[in-house]
Amino acid sequence: MGIKTVEIKYQPDTGKKPDFDLVSVLLIFVAIGIIIGAIYFIFSFRESEASRLIEAKSDISAILIENDSGKTLSVFISFFNSGTGKLATIMIPENTRLKVDYEDKPAYDTIENIYFRGDAHILKNTLEKLTGGTFDFYMAYDLGDVETLVDVLEGVEIANPENLSYTDLDKKIFIRLRKGNILLDGAKAREFLFYRPGDEGTQITMDNHKIFIDSLIDRWMDIAEIIEYRRVFSRLIRNIDTNLTRKDLIILAGQMPKLNSSRILFYRMLGKNTVINDEVFLTPIDNGEWLRDRIEKLKKFLSDEGPAPIGDEINIEILNGSGNPGQAQSLRNYLLQYGFNVVHYGNALRNDYETTTVIDRIGVPSLAKRVADIINCKEVYTKIDKTLLVDVTIIIGNDFEGRSVR
Repeated sequence: MGIKTVEIKYQPDTGKKPDFDLVSVLLIFVAIGIIIGAIYFIFSFRESEASRLIEAKSDISAILIENDSGKTLSVFISFFNSGTGKLATIMIPENTRLKVDYEDKPAYDTIENIYFRGDAHILKNTLEKLTGGTFDFYMAYDLGDVETLVDVLEGVEIANPENLSYTDLDKKIFIRLRKGNILLDGAKAREFLFYRPGDEGTQITMDNHKIFIDSLIDRWMDIAEIIEYRRVFSRLIRNIDTNLTRKDLIILAGQMPKLNSSRILFYRMLGKNTVINDEVFLTPIDNGEWLRDRIEKLKKFLSDEGPAPIGDEINIEILNGSGNPGQAQSLRNYLLQYGFNVVHYGNALRNDYETTTVIDRIGVPSLAKRVADIINCKEVYTKIDKTLLVDVTIIIGNDFEGRSVR
């Protein structure tokens, strides 16, 4: 039998309480208010991690991931000591090849891809395994974010050391920046940081970033004001992936006056060029041993317990003093892969050297020691001769086989 809807009449249920009365609604709003207040209290009054590290006089470490158009251009690992006001940064180029523990399966990949294939945590874990340490903070940003910041600052002034000119029609890149003091707007700042043509691209990129940081330090008061102004800060930070809180950034901005050009060090990670399927990759020296050693030396420098680590440009002379022809050229090609500058190679005055030796020519034994470690040479001594215009001389002996001392 069907139901005739017209016969159904509304009959109030006087014995049933309404689902929500006024008291219930008020209690719900009070509960929500308590939860929101608790969250606000936690995030507003909890101690800043940056502040805690400064008070503990600990080095502050961070990973900066610089992206552009869906790929990573460079990664910078940075260390700052608030007590001495020193900052040290090591640049890891985009073609650096590392083993990565992706969530699906481990794989070898390049710095260019790791962040976008995984995330900031995957990249952070990868670099922590490489360096043997941990990093307090990370920040992944796009050059477009830098462009916005510079425009908010109404430009930043830099001292450009040379004319920069680069065109890539396929990628629609057109860079023209003149030499001298220039005021960069956001678009020009982006070009300045992006510029990396030719074999010296890595060095130029690193130098340009240091110049740009120097210019931002001069504007620290403006930057601090931007962070304090919530609306502008929210606009700047909305596309940035970071574990830094606003309070952390305010604290760190307050540390900027301690910095100056003489207290900032920039290095690039040295590595060996490896060709795989016609692509050139950079692999860290001795699975990151050079990088770990450099970080330890930097930390001593930051705390005023040691001198600044030497630069990466080492001019080397290679002389074949063995009875085996072609050793000097073979070693030259090998050291070039590590980023060293071999200014001369050839034969020694005699070919009966039994032992390979590495000679410090400028009174900096640590330079010679670094080169000696690469070729497993134990014979290192100083004999200064600055007329040779080299930092280190290698004399190959009969104990040398291909790339190292046996």
